[in-house]
Amino acid sequence: MRDNAVKIVIERGRTVPFAALPPRSVALDGYVQGPFFDAARERYSFDHHAGCMRHATLSTCEMVLDALRVGFDPDGMTAYVNDLDPDSVLALWLLLRPTAAADDAVADAIRPAGRLDALGPAIGGPGLVPALTWALMPLLGAMRDTAATRRLDADGLRALLDVCVARLDRWRAAGAPTSAADMAPPAPPAADLEVLHRGDAWQLVRSGGGISAFAAVYRSGARGVIVAHELPDGTTEYSVGKASEFVHGFDVPAILAALRAEEARVNPAQDPAHSWGGGTTIGGSPRNADGSASRLPWARVAAIVERARGGGAG
Repeated sequence: MRDNAVKIVIERGRTVPFAALPPRSVALDGYVQGPFFDAARERYSFDHHAGCMRHATLSTCEMVLDALRVGFDPDGMTAYVNDLDPDSVLALWLLLRPTAAADDAVADAIRPAGRLDALGPAIGGPGLVPALTWALMPLLGAMRDTAATRRLDADGLRALLDVCVARLDRWRAAGAPTSAADMAPPAPPAADLEVLHRGDAWQLVRSGGGISAFAAVYRSGARGVIVAHELPDGTTEYSVGKASEFVHGFDVPAILAALRAEEARVNPAQDPAHSWGGGTTIGGSPRNADGSASRLPWARVAAIVERARGGGAG
């Protein structure tokens, strides 16, 4: 199956303003903060992290899916991405294989995956169906080893993308099944949770379990979550989220702003372009080009969150 002629540029952690995006280009999943369309210059940002209401905004892969289904032609364009996750990989695959978007079986599998990325595990539903999980297993396995993944350079990330693209091609050629005997993913690992701080309806936990950690904490009844994952370089990767836009008392943007200010105080060398950030329901710690994350200890993070919440954040 021939690639669509789309050039892919992977620049870990980089964000640029939409005005800096060149003509005939596509920014994916946070490379530009917020969704923007400029048809006159053929430049587009398919993002759902900033400048939008997360609950009412499609994920990146769903935006690309729908754009292709209504006539968007990315042939000859450049796609920019600053990291790989299931949402961005599915979006890139669709740009490379635009005819796949017209396949209803493909669309039916991608839409729940996009809803999971946009709204998190509180949404329920199938999320990544088994065969699609199989196709993305090289990425999902790499994401569980955060430290190793963060050390991958652009070439390493591109190699990881290429493996996933080949498996997605095989999945589509098989009819984009929900499940298949030869496309069965391994059982997901149990979330290895250690609760470090219990607040009023929110928790800070230590885990390497990613989205499974959020799901486990939400099942416990907490509506706000911070997941801490310590890296070998001594920094800590934090993910900050709440179950939905309808959760009161856990203002994710206000919390991220307070943590960003504290990061700058503790580490003046932190590049503000790569510091704490995200959207209205989820965000996280710095994503530096060298693979490092936040220098804030978890106890300090908990104290700042409590202070931000006590100040009337909603």
